[in-house]
Amino acid sequence: LLRVREFTLAEIEYFVDPQDKSHPKFKNYKNHVLTLFSKQAQAGDGKTFEMTVGEAVEKGIINNETLAYFMVRTHLFLLKVGCKNEGIRFRQHREDEMAHYSSDCWDAEVLTSYGWVELVGIADRSAYDLTRHTEATKKDLVAARKFTQPKLVKFIDLKLNKQLIGKTFKQDNKLVVEYLETLGEECKAQMKANFEKGEKYVITIKDKQFEITPEMATLEAKEKNVMEEKYVPNVIEPAFGLGRIIYATWEHNFVMRSKERTFIALPPKIAPYKCSILTVVCNEEFEKVVDLLGNYT
Repeated sequence: LLRVREFTLAEIEYFVDPQDKSHPKFKNYKNHVLTLFSKQAQAGDGKTFEMTVGEAVEKGIINNETLAYFMVRTHLFLLKVGCKNEGIRFRQHREDEMAHYSSDCWDAEVLTSYGWVELVGIADRSAYDLTRHTEATKKDLVAARKFTQPKLVKFIDLKLNKQLIGKTFKQDNKLVVEYLETLGEECKAQMKANFEKGEKYVITIKDKQFEITPEMATLEAKEKNVMEEKYVPNVIEPAFGLGRIIYATWEHNFVMRSKERTFIALPPKIAPYKCSILTVVCNEEFEKVVDLLGNYT
C-alpha cells in the first residue's frame, strides 16, 4: 500500500482569490496546535516544533489561512480514523523540492515501521492549473472581483494586421495569431516599448521564434471605467493517498497483548463491526455499568 504502481487518490480543488487567501472558518481553528517541520527547521537543527496555526500564518511559516485551514482539517481527519497524534507531523517542502508553480506545500506525514511516510499533500498551486487549461482549451477560466464604485483601469489595446501576419508566417499563421491574442498586459507593454525604440518583438512558440514587426500589430494605451476585475483563481489542493492512510491506520492501531494475542483496535467510526451494550433487565445498578462502558466506545 505504500509503494504501488497504481493508487487511489482523493483530492480537493479549492479555488481562492490570489489577493485574498483568507478562509471564513479559519477563526474557528486558529488555536489548533500542529507539529510542524518547516523548511527552516530542516535546514537548521532538524527538529520539529509545535505551534498554533494562527501563529504560524502570522509569522509567515504557513503561507496563508486557507492552506492552514486544510492542514488542521487533515490533522483532525487523521486523528478521527485512528492515527496517533504523537506520530503525525506536517513537513514543509524545501526550496529544492517545491514545484516551480507552488508558493507553499506541506505533507502530512505519519510515523510507521518504515519511518515517516507522506499520507497527504497540501499545496498552494497558485494559478498554474487553470492557466494551463486555458492555454489548451482557449477558454477563459476566470472569476471576478465586484466593485461598489467604478474603477478607472489602464490597458493596452492590441490590433493585429492578420493579412500581413498570414503572408509572413504562412502555415504558422494561426499559431502566431492565437499567441498574440492571449498576450498579457505586461507582454503587450514590452511589445509597445520595443516598437517605440524601433525594435522587433520576438515570441517563441514550440521552440520556434517569430519576429513581430510594428506593421503587424498596433498598440494603443487606453483607459476605461469598470465595475469588476477579472482574475485567474489560485488553487489550494489537499491530495489524500487512501491506501497509505489505510495502512497507517492499521499499523497505528495494531495491538499486541501478549505473544499470542494480537488484534487491531480500530476507532468506532471506521470499525467494520458495531456493537451495543444493553441490559437484559431494568435495574439501576446495571444501567450505571452500561453508562460507564459506553464512555469507552
